Amino acid sequence: MKTGVCTTDFEKLPLREADCLFSGIRSIGFECVQFAFSSVTEADFIPTGQLELPGMISPETVSAVARASEKYDLPVGVINATFNMAHPDPAVRDEGLLRLGVHLDAAKALGCPILSLCTGSRNPDHLWRPSPGNDTPQAWDAMFDTVRRAVELAEKAGVTLAVESEASNVIDTPEKARRLMDEIGSERLKMILDAANLFHRGEAKPENARRTLDEAFAAYGGDIVAAHGKDIRAGDGIDFCGTGLGIVDFAYMAKLLRETEYRGDMFLHGIYDEDDMPRALDAWKQASGVFTK
Repeated sequence: MKTGVCTTDFEKLPLREADCLFSGIRSIGFECVQFAFSSVTEADFIPTGQLELPGMISPETVSAVARASEKYDLPVGVINATFNMAHPDPAVRDEGLLRLGVHLDAAKALGCPILSLCTGSRNPDHLWRPSPGNDTPQAWDAMFDTVRRAVELAEKAGVTLAVESEASNVIDTPEKARRLMDEIGSERLKMILDAANLFHRGEAKPENARRTLDEAFAAYGGDIVAAHGKDIRAGDGIDFCGTGLGIVDFAYMAKLLRETEYRGDMFLHGIYDEDDMPRALDAWKQASGVFTK
């Protein structure tokens, strides 16, 4: 298991200069990346809250990512392809699928096996904000149809799509995630484990940390293809924080991953402060025992 980081935790930087995004990530000690094209200036794209993936990626940009990845020995394990798959406007969902096709081509060119998705929210402004409509049949049907069409594209491309259970999304419990995978019925739809995203409001308490992980692994442990190292502070709300600063039991998480013979990597996430990256990386190393003898 390599330890990487999500590039969205860093300031947007170029790929070609000496102090480029990849060189900075490697200097901290990370071994791989979950990459978002919105993280590099060459893509010339700013996420909108509805669509977080650019509509066009030039061959030159893909080549620059490939060169940086090779130069700094940072494999691209996952590429972000998030858009609001449950948006109330079908045009937004259709545009997201068109852009997903662009990212599938980029993933193939980079040898990246996984694209990350967001099952979305009925909130029209942002894919990670809750909506009272998320728990309705209309929300499920819109999301399901979008995921189904996305999986059809992924099957043709030979790339795996991965979603998360997130409190603000239509898929907000491990049980719903299991239902989605079972009803889609494709080996090209898998899961990202982000333990911090498993907590709903009022649940982020230390005594719930292991039970919450147990429930997720019971539902889809064998279908996890990527793991995130985001953390959450104890409290009645949802207050995300850097790895090791909250209540997520990363040692227990690592144990469960090993028991399910997990073959993917860990991508730290939710830090957003380059000065705090070494501490977060050390917290994961100490908790997981990945680098200890």
